[in-house]
Amino acid sequence: MERQAMQNNSNSADFSEIVKRAYDKGINENEITLEKLMEDLKADLKNLLVG
Repeated sequence: MERQAMQNNSNSADFSEIVKRAYDKGINENEITLEKLMEDLKADLKNLLVG
């Protein structure tokens, strides 16, 4: 039970980091399109679920 709680906290931290990176990328990169940003975000989130 404790192990599962630790894993959930880790996944939450990973999720927050992925969203923060996507936000920073959207703000800082002038030539990025919404479609490219969404593709990158989806790929990162899929890797979070698999990993």
